Amino acid sequence: MTLRSHALRNLRGNWRSYSAFFMSSVFSVMIFYMYAAFVAHPDLTSSHIIGTSQVRLGMVFCQYIIVIFSFLFVLYSNAAFLKSRMKEFGLLYMFGMTRMQLRRLIVYESTVIAVMAIVAGIGLGVLFSKPFFMALGVLLGMNDPIATLVPLHALWITAGGFFMLFTLISIESAMRVGRTEIALLLNVGDRSEEQIVYTPWLALLAAVCLASSYGMALMLNASNFSMLAPLVLLTAIIGTYLLFTQCSGLLLRLVKSCKRVYYNRTNLIVFAQLGLKLKENARMLFIVSILSAVILTASGTVYMLELALQLNDIKTQYDDPQGVISLTMFIGVFISLLFFIASGSMIYFKLFTQLKEDQMQYKALTRIGMTQAELRKIVYMQVGILFFAPCLVGIVHALVALKALNNLLMVSNWIYSFVIIGIYLAMQTIYFLVACNSYMKSINLTKGNR
Repeated sequence: MTLRSHALRNLRGNWRSYSAFFMSSVFSVMIFYMYAAFVAHPDLTSSHIIGTSQVRLGMVFCQYIIVIFSFLFVLYSNAAFLKSRMKEFGLLYMFGMTRMQLRRLIVYESTVIAVMAIVAGIGLGVLFSKPFFMALGVLLGMNDPIATLVPLHALWITAGGFFMLFTLISIESAMRVGRTEIALLLNVGDRSEEQIVYTPWLALLAAVCLASSYGMALMLNASNFSMLAPLVLLTAIIGTYLLFTQCSGLLLRLVKSCKRVYYNRTNLIVFAQLGLKLKENARMLFIVSILSAVILTASGTVYMLELALQLNDIKTQYDDPQGVISLTMFIGVFISLLFFIASGSMIYFKLFTQLKEDQMQYKALTRIGMTQAELRKIVYMQVGILFFAPCLVGIVHALVALKALNNLLMVSNWIYSFVIIGIYLAMQTIYFLVACNSYMKSINLTKGNR
């Protein structure tokens, strides 16, 4: 069997393992193509749209954001995917595969996935370009809809750019795996029994940083904005990081000290395993909480800027300020949606990285007499904390940021802000239920099983 046929056999036989990485790659390609197609559209380049220069500038800026997002998103999903396969690579070493052969195998697999993702992503991008262009045409106040075209420039830049991205990532992955010793490959993912620990003064520093950040944010005005805004961001980021790496350990210790809660039914197992999961996932939860705050703040900010312009009748330099504001609102919501999918996917990938170890733990719990219903309850509680803890932290950050923005712009519309938060929580709940269902199927904890 050649390496190429072995790579294809791996893809066919273990498609479920590859599917999460493949879908994230397809999504990134699709989003980038739709924006590239609009930027290269003849109506935009020939100034048929009012405010074309502003619209084009906004879309190009958005395209750069998508490039950075796509690179980081694909890089993270690839890293999570590789980590889940490290033991497989270690076994291939033990059965006689050389380092060079393993590197070539990884490159072959990555190339096949890349080509499939690029073709599928561009295909879906072409398919969804029509509703995308229609939405932009409505926002820009155009009488005639934007024609649906497939610009060759957008095709080439999407296919070429992403093929280069996947090639660089696959080479880096192959080199990294090839340099790793067999013992390390076989032990990657093995859990340490150490629970998350905390340092009291660092936990106190987290509270001080967050309180300082919130206090400075509420004191922002036009005269001190340039001086205080960077400090607000810095202290919020430091405080959030310490919140998950330090305060979570303190909170778990307080729960364990409350015997009525800790020893109530399955709570002992929930919180014991949660200590391990928080230790492994603290940085990921920090990143997701920051992304959540950005999502909610960006969505609320764009609307409040539009509201401020309407209430204060501010003159602008644009030919069609309402169209440009509507487009900005669309871009803001669209980027927020990207970040939402990224944050949910990070939790999803992390959840499945330790799948085999979790399967062994749940089988052990079944042997000592725990029922399927009790195990499902444990899964819902643990996964729920991973999904909603950073979500709630992000909501608190966003509420403070929006209050500061209210003070700066002298406008107040909390109804819209709470609607956005409600939509975000609903979407996060749907994501959580889908992830839980998929996770329980993977560890054989569906209701039909006994």
